[in-house]
Amino acid sequence: MMQRVVIKLLVIIAFFTHIHGNTIVNEKHFFEKDFQKALDGDVDAQFNIGLMYYEGVAIEKDLNQAFFWYKQAAENGSVEAQNNLGYMYEHGIGVDKNQTLAIQYYKMAASRDYGVAKLNLALYYEAKQSDKHMETALYWYKKAAEHNLIVAQNNLAKFYYFGNHVPLDYEKALYWYDKAAKSGDPLAQFNLGMMYYSGEGTEKNYDKALELLEKSAASGNIYAQSKLGEFYRAGTLVDQDYKIAMKYYQKAAKQGDNLSMYYIGYFYYYGHDVEKNTKEGIKWMHKAADNGYSHAKSFLERHGYK
Repeated sequence: MMQRVVIKLLVIIAFFTHIHGNTIVNEKHFFEKDFQKALDGDVDAQFNIGLMYYEGVAIEKDLNQAFFWYKQAAENGSVEAQNNLGYMYEHGIGVDKNQTLAIQYYKMAASRDYGVAKLNLALYYEAKQSDKHMETALYWYKKAAEHNLIVAQNNLAKFYYFGNHVPLDYEKALYWYDKAAKSGDPLAQFNLGMMYYSGEGTEKNYDKALELLEKSAASGNIYAQSKLGEFYRAGTLVDQDYKIAMKYYQKAAKQGDNLSMYYIGYFYYYGHDVEKNTKEGIKWMHKAADNGYSHAKSFLERHGYK
């Protein structure tokens, strides 16, 4: 069964990398230069000043000033500023929460084909958790996904994979996971790999599944690391190798994966390709049990440990 993971991303103008190209420059003279331009009505400078005040870059953080300059830029047509005002209103950052104005500003930017605003609209409506709002969320996810926004592609795939408010459609889920995976997203790589493994929406392709899981795990995805640990432990798709299994389990355990903690404890307790160490094994079993993992609790009870 594929892990049900909903990515919730709080998006503010392409993750705050707009000032002077793709690098936020933390130097006072850039602020002073843009501030004068902003006073002269330059819309990009107005947005940059708003962003610098919002982030506290080159100037002390001031949400009131951020809001003021975003509003100036928004009124002059900046879709980035319109999106950011929507975000501030939605979450009550520097202003009182106002969902009506949040939607108004998001839609203002979205109407000018700004993908991040479309994604924020999708996230907003999905959070409402009602059939009516889910239809709207799906609409905006489709629009945002066309901009190659990974979050939109992943969440759209999720809708189709689980049949959430749409007919279950593995082929469409596969399509959108593939889009996100090709952009290097580890979660999409994991989900796509599992679909190739299970043959959902496509013929089973174990080589492709393994390749995608390895890419995902190398990028730090906990689910891929745990799954590869399972594969090497059980000899699924690969030759059984407890040492490699342990390597993947250790990576996933560092991120809090209880199954991996359990098997690390199991390997130490029984000496599976590691030096047998009962104390170390029980330590890892306790870690998993303390996190509520039932198999670890049962193991400790069976072996007389509290």
